[in-house]
Amino acid sequence: MMRGGRLKAALGRVALVAVRGPWFRVVAHRHLLTAPAGRRGKPQPLWAGASKINGARFTPKGSFDSLYLAFDPVTALLEVQALVLLPGATVPLRTAPWTLVTVDGSVGHVLDLTDAKILDALGTNESEIGGPWVKVTDPPTQELAKAAYDSRRISGIKYGSAKNPGGFNLVVFTDRLGISSIEHLEVYDPDGHLHQRIGA
Repeated sequence: MMRGGRLKAALGRVALVAVRGPWFRVVAHRHLLTAPAGRRGKPQPLWAGASKINGARFTPKGSFDSLYLAFDPVTALLEVQALVLLPGATVPLRTAPWTLVTVDGSVGHVLDLTDAKILDALGTNESEIGGPWVKVTDPPTQELAKAAYDSRRISGIKYGSAKNPGGFNLVVFTDRLGISSIEHLEVYDPDGHLHQRIGA
């Protein structure tokens, strides 16, 4: 992975893509019983603060809000380890309740790390993007995400799932939604119990 000024310059040159939902998010049911983090009001299934508190693949701890979505429900379940992928099958685990949320919307300025040309332009590869990050000091994916966020031209990153080969994820920098007027995320909830919309 490029670092520092070279990475910043490369991110200023790469072409960005627009992506549209539906996407999927799995949230522990206990987090949807009240508003998040001691706030008042309704539950917020699109709350993006937890990644900043705990750190995540593309979110340095204590940095910026980011919302992780999957392009299919199986990948979403595997990402939170509600399922385990074994050769030839996925296996459900005995686990506390989860809620699968469908998210509609569009994100117009996405860095597509599933594109080999983009990876090459950034001096990285699939192994580095999908590699371990939890016990790594300054993981390259977090440095990339911070540079993308700081560029103010990128509102999300599409990347391959490390938990489900062939699956894809999207991390959205929620306070960058609005770079384009079409950008928004909205929970599909015809009954209105968990409705939330962010962005335009």
